[in-house]
Amino acid sequence: MESSTIINAFRALPPQEKVETLVRLSHELTILARDTYQTGTLGLLHPARLRAINEVQHRITAHVLALLRNDAGRYSDEVLVNIILEHDDDLELRRQIREAFSRVVAWHAAV
Repeated sequence: MESSTIINAFRALPPQEKVETLVRLSHELTILARDTYQTGTLGLLHPARLRAINEVQHRITAHVLALLRNDAGRYSDEVLVNIILEHDDDLELRRQIREAFSRVVAWHAAV
């Protein structure tokens, strides 16, 4: 799904559904993060990717709180989605997050 399609789909959601979408995306990101560490050890395979996912998690949870508080100072939908999707230094992470966001947005369209 293209960025503009994800932005438009997210923008069309009412605030409560945006919250649910972001929480679902956050859950998807915890699954993506599992690819960053070595199975059965404490070692990391992709520490930079894990840090990037953590930063995205930070932005998502901050935005969820802002939505729940109806904070007018929160990011616009377009800015938030672009922050979540843009990972030019890790194209694999960019692909994974785009697919995850596409899945959660499509889930709402199907419900």
